[in-house]
Amino acid sequence: MEQQTQYDEISLRELIEVLLRQKKLIIGVTIVCVLAAFVLSFFVMKPVYEAKTVLMASNITDRIKAKQRGEGIEGILDSVAELPDLTIETYKEQLKNPVILEETIKELGLDKKEMTRLDLADMIELETIKDTNLIQIKVKNTDKKLAADIANTLSKKFVNFIAEKSKEQANKSSNSIEEQKNVQKQKLDDVLVEYKNFLAQPKGVKELQADIDAKIKLVTDYKTKLTEEKVNEQQLRAKINKAEDELKATPEKVALKKSLSDDPYMLQAAKENSSKSSSDLFSIAIEVEEKNDNYYTLKDTLSKFKIQLSECIAKQQNLKKEIARAQNELEKLQVEFAEKQHEERIITNKVDLAQSTYDAFNKKLEEISIAQSSILEDANIIIETPALVPIKPVSPNKKLNIAIAGVLGIMIGVFLAFFREYWKNSAVTSKDAA
Repeated sequence: MEQQTQYDEISLRELIEVLLRQKKLIIGVTIVCVLAAFVLSFFVMKPVYEAKTVLMASNITDRIKAKQRGEGIEGILDSVAELPDLTIETYKEQLKNPVILEETIKELGLDKKEMTRLDLADMIELETIKDTNLIQIKVKNTDKKLAADIANTLSKKFVNFIAEKSKEQANKSSNSIEEQKNVQKQKLDDVLVEYKNFLAQPKGVKELQADIDAKIKLVTDYKTKLTEEKVNEQQLRAKINKAEDELKATPEKVALKKSLSDDPYMLQAAKENSSKSSSDLFSIAIEVEEKNDNYYTLKDTLSKFKIQLSECIAKQQNLKKEIARAQNELEKLQVEFAEKQHEERIITNKVDLAQSTYDAFNKKLEEISIAQSSILEDANIIIETPALVPIKPVSPNKKLNIAIAGVLGIMIGVFLAFFREYWKNSAVTSKDAA
């Protein structure tokens, strides 16, 4: 057991001694690795150049949304007219779009070099600069001019691609709203025809209102006349009562004392029937009864008052009938007016709604047209810094490669040294055991 423990325990001194005994092997392996890295870096590996271009992106959707936020029908149209969110990450993902890669290959004639989209995509490295709206495109190639050409062409194709997509989306929204506007225009025309037919009907709202006003005025006039006739009735009754009282106090006939000389007819008759002389006859006084003119005047007046009273009562009765008839007609007119007014309110509401909806679509269409001409003309992504032909290659990093080869050679040498030492020790142990 103790012997096993001794075999398992290896001191640091023994490890160092192994390394010192195998130092030539370690140094040799390290030198070989360094020389191999030197040869590969300077003579075998081709230099790779990196061209960079920087794009500056802006979210066109935010700018349009800031101009297109409303309520009600406006809010609904805003949602229809909204463009999709184009964020930095969206731009970044679209940079390696197969369409863009294919167009770049065709423009630069890379297909003649049998370069595919996958090959081109492997050359491209995308990087977003933190806390900015900048996208950096890096293209690596052994041909430094070709690397710059690919970076610049890719950037241009990408800018054009995004602009076309934005315009396509805007046109799609515009066409959608245009179609809906035409539908609303047809609805507006239909409801206007309905409203026109309603107005062409006899006894429209205005005509009924005029008839109602005329009936109200007529009823008011009738009631005014009725009131006047009632006042006139009261006055006539008062006059009749007064005339009757005066008639009762006035005798129908009155007794008068007259001389014969006052009445030529009686004087003549007296002369014929009497032997008295004319002077004697003149002195004779007689008492006669005559009709009282005041009595008959009062009686005629009373009769006139009673006739006027009858006429007044008859007028009141006729006025009451006319008032009842006019009020009945007025009620019918008011019912018909209310129904017509309700129908007109429904139709006018439909007209107003159709008009406001059509106006909203028309206004939104104009806003989109303005947005297309003002915002979409300003590129929502631009080439901030075009790619220049790189001067120095980015790979291979000769010093780094040699350093890595040196470290790797030491590690391999150490491994081989320990392996060699182990092999020797295991061979000796096998002989002793035999």
